[in-house]
Amino acid sequence: MSEPEQGSAEAVYVSAMVGEMMQRVLSDALVDLARTKGASYLDMFMERELARYADLFRERSDDTPETTSMLRAWFVMEGSAALRAVVERASTEARRD
Repeated sequence: MSEPEQGSAEAVYVSAMVGEMMQRVLSDALVDLARTKGASYLDMFMERELARYADLFRERSDDTPETTSMLRAWFVMEGSAALRAVVERASTEARRD
């Protein structure tokens, strides 16, 4: 089996599947944390992780400063929305039990 070419439809599909899998794993872990440490722990977790998001962004060598700025803003916006959604689902799930 060969590795899909970066940017190909196959690579994007696999990346999306891995992203979905990681969201499920994170959600399950957060539900367990909320049950053991309390729902307020999720708020602290989210604040800490949002502060660390900037460290995750990696510039690409051929990007212009404008592209880097736009991608960084998009990453923070999309990443924040995704994390908030996962934390909200975990909080709801923890409250249900």
